[in-house]
Order: sequence, then C-alpha cells, then structure tokens
Amino acid sequence: MVGWRRCLSTSVTFTPVSGKGRLKIPLMKSPSHLGHFTSRVNRMYNEDRYSAGVLDVNGSKIFNFNIFDGHGGGQCSDFLTDNLSQHVENANGLAAVDEAGDKPREKLIKTYAKNVGGYWKRWFRHRKQNFAGMAKSGVQLSKIDHSSDLGMRIPMSFLEADYAFFGQEDNRSGSTCTSVFLQTIFSEDGASGTKESYYFGRKTVSLLSVAQVGDTKAILVDKNGDAHALTEAHHPSNPLEASRLRKYAANFFMTDSFGEERFISLANTRAFGDVEFKQMGVTAEPDISQYIIGDGQVIRHKLTADEIKNYTVGGLGGDESFLVLCTDGVTGVLTDQEIADIVMVHVNMKGTPRATPQVGAEEVIKFVEYVGGDDNATCMVIRLSGWGHWPIEDRTGELRQQRMNDGRRSDR
Repeated sequence: MVGWRRCLSTSVTFTPVSGKGRLKIPLMKSPSHLGHFTSRVNRMYNEDRYSAGVLDVNGSKIFNFNIFDGHGGGQCSDFLTDNLSQHVENANGLAAVDEAGDKPREKLIKTYAKNVGGYWKRWFRHRKQNFAGMAKSGVQLSKIDHSSDLGMRIPMSFLEADYAFFGQEDNRSGSTCTSVFLQTIFSEDGASGTKESYYFGRKTVSLLSVAQVGDTKAILVDKNGDAHALTEAHHPSNPLEASRLRKYAANFFMTDSFGEERFISLANTRAFGDVEFKQMGVTAEPDISQYIIGDGQVIRHKLTADEIKNYTVGGLGGDESFLVLCTDGVTGVLTDQEIADIVMVHVNMKGTPRATPQVGAEEVIKFVEYVGGDDNATCMVIRLSGWGHWPIEDRTGELRQQRMNDGRRSDR
C-alpha cells in the first residue's frame, strides 16, 4: 500500500498582490470556474464518478480533473476517485526519466508480467522501447522554457493505481477514465491581479495534458465555439486497438446483437479493473495527448507559427472557451457540438454572471434526461481563459429541437 505524503489539495489559493491574506476556494464549490453534474438517468444505480484537485508535482501546481464511468459495480470508480490523483502526484520514482526511474518502473512491470502474465509478458520484453516512448515530451517550445515528466508520470501511475485496485477485497468491477492536467508554463507578471497565475487567467499560457482510458471523453470548445474531440474511444472497432489485441487474443473478438464489435464481453478494450481480462490486454495504459492553451495574444508572441499549428487545438492559437469531460451516457445521446452549444446558448441567454459552468453542466444532463438517455450521464465543464467570448450562434438548435419533439412524442 502506498503511503501518501499528504492529503490531495482540492482547493485553489489566491494571494492578493498586497500580500495581505489568502483566499482558499474549494474547486468543487466554484461554480463560476467548474461545473459538475451527474444523473443515474433510468438506471438503478449511478456508477459514474468524478474528481478535481491540485497536484504538487516537482514544486509546480497542476490542476487535475477526472471523470470515471464504472461498470460491474461502483467499487473501481470509487477507488479511482479516492486514489488516482494521489498516485499521479506521488509517482516521482516512477516518473524519473534517468536511470533512477528504471528500477521502480521495471519492478512494476515485472510484477504485472509475473502475476498477470499474457499481454504483460510481451510488454515486459519490450519495456525499454515502451519506456523510451513515454519519456519523449509531446511539446517542445523554443521561447518558453518548461519541463514536464507527465508523459512518463501519468501512464506509470495509472498502471500502479490499477494494480493497487487488484488488492481490494471486491475487485470484480471496472472503470473507464478521462483525466486532464492543466499546468501554467508562462504568465506575464501581475497579469491576473494576484501572485498566482492559473490556467483560466488572461495573459497566461498553459500545458494541457489529456489521458484517456476507455470511452469517456474530453471535448475542447475553441474561441469560435467549435467543439474539438481530444480523445478517441478504446473500442474493439478502433483499428489500433484491434491490432494491439489480436496479437494476444484474436479469438475473443465478437459482434453483439446490435452489430457492435466487442472484445470478449466488454465494449471497451482499455479500462481500470476488469481483473480477469488483464492478461488478454484490457489495460489501464492511457493514450496521452498534449496541447498549448491560453491567452491568444501571448501565444502569438511566445510561440512560432509552426508551434501554434502543431500544439494549439485546431491550430487556432489560444483563447479557448472551455473544456468538457463527460461519460458515454452523454456522448451516446448528443454530438460534441450539441454539448458545446447547450452550454453556450445558456450563457448567451442569461449572461456570464448567472450562466456559470455549473449551469452549463446541469443543462447538458437535463437535456439527456429529457430526450431519453438510457445510461448514467455525467458532465464536467471547465472554464478556460476565453469563457464567454464566443460568437452568438447556435449551430445545432434545430437538431436539439427535433430531439425534444421526438422525446415528447415517445412519452405519449
């Protein structure tokens, strides 16, 4: 069992420029900056979970938001809610990119190979190449000096957390997960009016890291109000996943009565938990993507044209509006743009003081309930520096109205 250094911080602290006093605000009780809402919809139980915290990683504050979709019970999603962020924060040994990290990393993977076997025996044989791939930084900037070990820290800590769940008394359940990490890497002095500079402030540039396991989802809404999917679901129909798994368990692919391809009895090819399927390759290894977000003017000044093209979402150069994390109970009903439009329309109608990210998250879930979703539904809305500055336009209004009309008819 891992001994935690400290309790994970779930609050953000502001220090006025005067230096007098400190304001400590709980993230989950900051509706103007973080919205979160969940519903069991028509299920007996709600196995969705979510969490938010501020990690202390090598002296740097990193905001972390997670959403989990449990299956087969809520034990795994509960465990991840309570423990995953601490595993990431405390993974200094596993994350070391020099030889100091080789020993703990090899020990963890060797434990998988010995006690789980199958897929992990091959993984262990190729561990050097796998570790080298993780160590490569996804973002390299010429004018901003920053270092990040998240490419190694996140996957290794996810695997450590997954193995820790194996030791739980009831470990038969599983969970998918989408995690985002927001780290300020540049800010202009005094720009935010406080000594701290956070990702949602103007005149800041932040590194956004997204870790994906399964079919929960991260969506970024840009300055134009367009929705961009930042994750891809780990389903058997995904060619990369199918190729990865057919090396170990080709005979376990099947098609269900709805025509959807499944791996054994699972809809997802990556997940936490699902202990009995680990040797076949149902892994908690995340896909990781990294982006630069923040104040567009600063980004244009500090990044080259190629860096803007390669590292900002859509190559648009910052001023992003907000992030959405949601479970498949939402994305199975609504398109990405519909989700974005629901949030923006309510802000446009009520104004930014009243229509907060919290209201946006609630409205997304209410819409899913109204049109007849059939799975647990959870939504988080994370305010970014361009919040409220999108064009006043509703791209999917007619489609949503048709869905509502269909929902009314089905209730008759």
